[in-house]
Amino acid sequence: MQAASLDSLASMMQAARQVVVFSGAGLSADSGIPTFRDGATGLWNNVDPDEVASIQGFLRNPRRVWSWLLQLKALVDERRPNPGHLAIARLEELCAAKRFTVITQNIDGYHALAGNDDVLEVHGTIHRVRCHRHCGYVAGWDQTASEPFACPDCGAPVRPDLVMFGEMLDEGVFAAAQARSLHADVFFCVGTSFTVQPAARLPVCPACRSGPSTPAPRWLKSTRIPRR
Repeated sequence: MQAASLDSLASMMQAARQVVVFSGAGLSADSGIPTFRDGATGLWNNVDPDEVASIQGFLRNPRRVWSWLLQLKALVDERRPNPGHLAIARLEELCAAKRFTVITQNIDGYHALAGNDDVLEVHGTIHRVRCHRHCGYVAGWDQTASEPFACPDCGAPVRPDLVMFGEMLDEGVFAAAQARSLHADVFFCVGTSFTVQPAARLPVCPACRSGPSTPAPRWLKSTRIPRR
């Protein structure tokens, strides 16, 4: 980035009251977490996403979906946040007097592990399980739970607390993400190709609020994270 661009960024950040970082799978790729669209990674090879990562697949064969997602969780637990995650956490520290929010499409929990406090996980998290019937049962996903089990409160299936293919996003989390986006003065986009809906619409929200008396938010987009 040129010196003039850095100066401009510094001025934007100094004037901003609310800052949002919107992240996607490209950010965690440098931690070794495979992206869905990367055919070179082994995790998605030779599997049908409809069978191992969709709600229809879970209802047909919970054991197969549970087993495959458990492999993904083992990989996530083995790896760690990369310099991109740490830089975003450091940015939050430098913005202590501002409202700073991370909105992520990732389910790995690396933003919180890196040190970010206000993280909205619009696709859920692989570190938690919940009752499929939404009775209120939620628990951490212990890897010793190698088989699906029934909710101890109501008997319904327990499933990973993440958004599978074919499911809607959590309304409360997505509404919060929309609200933060609409009020952002600076909006960073990191590691996303803007192809996964409806989360990909969030970067549009800040621009929608702009009017004659409302300054447009500043966008800073990066779909690539420097390699270590």
